[in-house]
Amino acid sequence: MAESSIKHYILILCGGTGPRLWPLSRKSKPKQFLSFFDKKSILEQTIKRSQRIADTKNIYIVSGNDYIDRILKIAKDFNLTKNIIIEPEKKNTALAILYATIKIKQIDPNAIISTFPSDHYIKNTARLKQTLNKAKAVANLTDTIVTIGIKPTKPESSYGYICPNQKIDDYYIASKFIEKPDLKKAEKLIENNCFWNSGIYTFSVSTLLSEFEKLQPDYFKTAIDLEKNLDFPKKIEQIYKQCQNLSIDKAISEKTSKMTIVPATFDWSDIGEWHTIFENLPKKKDNHATIDSQTQFLSVNSQSCLISGSNKKLIGLVGVDNLAIIDTPDALLICNLNSSYNVRDLVSLMVKSKKNKKYFLNQQ
Repeated sequence: MAESSIKHYILILCGGTGPRLWPLSRKSKPKQFLSFFDKKSILEQTIKRSQRIADTKNIYIVSGNDYIDRILKIAKDFNLTKNIIIEPEKKNTALAILYATIKIKQIDPNAIISTFPSDHYIKNTARLKQTLNKAKAVANLTDTIVTIGIKPTKPESSYGYICPNQKIDDYYIASKFIEKPDLKKAEKLIENNCFWNSGIYTFSVSTLLSEFEKLQPDYFKTAIDLEKNLDFPKKIEQIYKQCQNLSIDKAISEKTSKMTIVPATFDWSDIGEWHTIFENLPKKKDNHATIDSQTQFLSVNSQSCLISGSNKKLIGLVGVDNLAIIDTPDALLICNLNSSYNVRDLVSLMVKSKKNKKYFLNQQ
């Protein structure tokens, strides 16, 4: 089929809880519903970008019941209330993408789909559109799963890495995928010209299902069951309960031989940690940054801190640097910005404690 006649669909993944951005991000209001760089939430910014790339009727949001009310409120402003795919329970990105692909297949079996995590910060939408159009063409031409590769700026152990092999025109055949390597391995991967994996995948319906059939046969059986029972919510619930919890990276990316890379031509950040938030905010005196204008602070012999607080509380900094200081009415985080990935470990301790789990699981 001619590439020009194939429709482009955007699938926005909106089911994460954002533990690394605690205490602002909680299970009841995770990061995709927060605002960091704009008055609009991260999800709203993602939808606006998507509308520059695909027709609104071809944009879908997949999430769980926990967030449906928040999503409906936002989707109403974008005429997307009929394009929400609700998962009966959270089972990670492999099943979210598979279920949504089956749903889209019913509408358009020839669709090319791009997945958008709802927590990315991308400044140049025109270049994003250009890159995604290229990814769509490559996915159609090669019957591969295309990932957008980000040129690394430093060794980073919180991202997946995708390594190029043969270059064809302006895309690469991928040789291997490594999920979250340690820093020493990340340095070697960068020396070998590997890319960060953006998590933005582009594929045809048939290619994705074929790779699931080959690499995850149990998941493919799930896909068949889902397709047979799309009109029966109770059956969908049962199928979900029986299904394994796997990320798309573990299920497919690490195993497939049918992956290609289109290098990004746009600035990209994964808004998953406080140090990433800090890097993208404008800096004040002594290289400090605040998340919103109401935060009050004074600084003596201190520099390069990320600060968030209320206008009723003054935060004083003396002799400190490179800290995230995130103050909320019921919780305070102080952490080294270089260790902000490990806030997730703090939240893990929190939810295991009967006394403390309310600080992540409950509404502020």
